[in-house]
Parts: sequence; C-alpha cells; structure tokens
Amino acid sequence: MKAINKIGLFVFLTSFGVSLMGQEAITDTTNRAVRTNLNESVIISAQFDPIVNEAMKLSENPNIFDTTFKVPDFQYEIINKVYPTQIRIEEIKPARVKGEPVSMLYNGNIKAGIGTYLTPYFEGLYSETRNRTFLYSIHARHYSSHWSIKDYPTSHFANNDINLYAKKIWDKFYVDAKVYYNNSINYYYGFNNDSIKLKDKNFRALWHNVGFKTTYSSLYRNDNSLHHWVSLGVENLSSKWSSNELTFFLMGDANKQFELFNKEKQVLGIKINYKHSFFKYDIKNIYTAPYYLNQLYPLLNFNTEGLVGNPTYNTGIVEIKPYFDFKVNRFQLHTALNFSPEFGKKSDFRLLPTAIIYFPIIPKKLYFQGGIEGNVERIALNSFRIENPYISPFLQIKPTTKINLFAKLNSNINDMGISVEGGIQNIYNHHFYVNDTLSYYKNMFSIVYDDVVRFYAKGHFEYNIAKTFSLMLDM
Repeated sequence: MKAINKIGLFVFLTSFGVSLMGQEAITDTTNRAVRTNLNESVIISAQFDPIVNEAMKLSENPNIFDTTFKVPDFQYEIINKVYPTQIRIEEIKPARVKGEPVSMLYNGNIKAGIGTYLTPYFEGLYSETRNRTFLYSIHARHYSSHWSIKDYPTSHFANNDINLYAKKIWDKFYVDAKVYYNNSINYYYGFNNDSIKLKDKNFRALWHNVGFKTTYSSLYRNDNSLHHWVSLGVENLSSKWSSNELTFFLMGDANKQFELFNKEKQVLGIKINYKHSFFKYDIKNIYTAPYYLNQLYPLLNFNTEGLVGNPTYNTGIVEIKPYFDFKVNRFQLHTALNFSPEFGKKSDFRLLPTAIIYFPIIPKKLYFQGGIEGNVERIALNSFRIENPYISPFLQIKPTTKINLFAKLNSNINDMGISVEGGIQNIYNHHFYVNDTLSYYKNMFSIVYDDVVRFYAKGHFEYNIAKTFSLMLDM
C-alpha cells in the first residue's frame, strides 16, 4: 500500500512540474514583442525599514575552557672534572727596525789644521752620549796667527776658549751649569815701526774673560701647568792695563696656558731681565798703556794732575715684560709691554711696546709676519772687544734703545724656500767706531754715540737638491 502511495505522489509531482514549464514557454513566446518596448525601471512606493530580531544569549559571562601545562620538575647534577693545565712561556725576541740602526756615537772629536800666514787651528770636544738623566761636555778651542806685515810691528793674534757644561734632568725639572774662560791677545800694530822702536809688550792687548751661568727650568708634561725658568750668572772681564768690568745678570720667565671664548689655548706670561755692570780702571796705567809712553811725555808736556784717579761707574737695567700670545684659527698675535727702569750712573725709565702678528696668506705656502718690537740693551765691554779687537780699554758705555717696525714674507714650495723682510729702525745711542783721539799712534779705536734711523731690506733664498745639497743666497 505504501509503495502504491509513493508511486502516485511521484507521478503527481512530475506532471505538475511539466505543466509549469509548458506555461512559461507559451507566455514568453506570445509576449516577446511587447517586452522590447517596456522601460526597465523600478519604482519603490514605500520606505525600507530593516528589522533586527533579538538574539538570544546563552550566558552573560562566557567562560573559555583551555588546558594548562605544568612544568615538570627537573634535577641537574654538575659533573666536576678537573683537566690538567700547563703554562708554557714563549720567549719574545727583541724587535729590530731594519734599515734604521742606531748610529755610533763617539764621546769626543778633535779638529786641527793650519792655514796661510801661519794660522793654526785646534778644537776638541768630549761629551756624554745617550745618558737620559745626566749630560756633560768639555770644549776647548785655539785659533791664532803668527805672521806680520812688512814694515809694521808685530801683528799676531790668538784666541783661546775653554767651556765646561753639565746638565741634570729630573722628572719635572732640570738644572744646568756652565763655566767658561776666554783669552785673547792682540797687538795695536797700526803705526810705522821705522820711526819709533817699541817692544811688543808695550802695545800688546791681553784680555781675560771668565764667567759662570746656571739655569733651572720646569719640565711639566701638562700644558695647563705653570711653566717657568730662572737663569743667573756672573762674568768678569779684565785687561792688561787694569781695565775691569764685572757683570751680574738674572733672567726669568713664567707662563700659563688657558682657554678664551672656548677657542684654542692662549698663553699669558711675564719675563724679567736684570743686568748690572760695574766698570773701573786705574788712570795711572795710562803710562803703560799704548797711549803715551814715558819717553814721549817730555816732548808732549803731558801730565796726569787734572785726571781723576781710579774712576768707576755702574749701570743697571731691569726689563719687566708681561706678554700675551693670542691664537684664533690661523691667526697668531704676540703682544708685550716692556717696563724698563735704568739706575746707577744715570737714572731713566723706558716704556717699549711689542706687537707681532703671524698668519698664512696661502695655507702651507705663503706666510706673513710683521709688527713693532722695542728693546733696550747696554752692550758689554766684552762684546765690544770681541767685535773690534783693537778697541780702547777705556770706554764710556751707554745703553742703546731700538724700536723696529718690520714686515716679513716666508714661502716654502717643495724644495725651495724664500724669505723677504723690510722695515725701519729707530736707534737711540747707536755706537760707532772712531780713532781714539788720546792715542798718540792712532792705532786704536774708541766709540761715539748718535741717534740713527735705519731703513733696511734683506732676503734669503734656499734650494735643496735631492735632499742632499743645498744652495743658499743671502742679500
């Protein structure tokens, strides 16, 4: 029965479906021409109101069910096993720079020779070599000539020098000392020996100069430390005719670096230079000096009653010079002001400025240096007799003041160097050599002083050839 009912239901549904398909096909066929003329537009006549149905919540506080992992307990055991160790020290061989061996140094050397007109020369030096804490040296020199000019008296000369030097170096300072002796022999031979016969001892000038100088100087490695040095010494010059000059001198410098305006380090310091000379001579020695001899006094009606016996005088000069070295980028400026009082035979005071600027015009090629510089100095009798061996032993020495205005150009291009300088000097009390009017034979010189304005220009040229030879020219 059930099978019959299922078969009937299937037949009914099949027939109904076929009938619907047949009706759709007929309708489409009959109305095809009409649909082509219709406007395909949709007109909505009412507002769409969406409706959201209420959701049914299963729970207000949902819970998440998840599994948890439990870390198992582990137990570690350290196996302590000591392995035997051995230390083997390998020898480090000393490094040796190839191609630059340390040159052999000798403690001493000797130079000797002889020139024309029987002119022997000898010089010897012995010194320490590479000691880092103690240095010393001994130096000796002899230079003379034993030839004379025809028809003139003896014109020999001789110069002898002995110098001893020692220097001790510590971590933060050093001290050195120097002892020196100089002896010179000259003859005032500027007269004709045919008219007057004189023994050599009567016109021979013999000078002895002995001195001592010591210096203490700091050796701080820190640039910000107060760097300083002090030097003092004494020198005594004596001659055959009791002409004597004793000189004491004391010099010092102290300076310190600091930063200004967060720029490069500047230097502020002060220099002190004190020099005092005592000069004396015995006027009675004029009888034995090469001025007038005893056999000439009756002819000249010369006497010494109006002369002052044993005249003496002294001159002391102090220079107090604060200075400031200013540097910004490529420009450097050195300024100083020299306060210089003079006392002794004459009292005076000088104020001398110094300002020197330095900067490159073309970096590493061309440099400029120029400014104004002032100083004062009393030239010692020892300097005069070295410069002019035929100077009179009786001089009136005055201080000399110099103010120099200059400009200088330096250039270094490859192997060539050029330096050109020009300027103007104002010199007060500049010395000039003249024939001594007191000298009967006119065979010695004295000095006179005068103010001078000097214009000058000089140049230096140097060229190096293959770093072996050098050609130099000074103008």
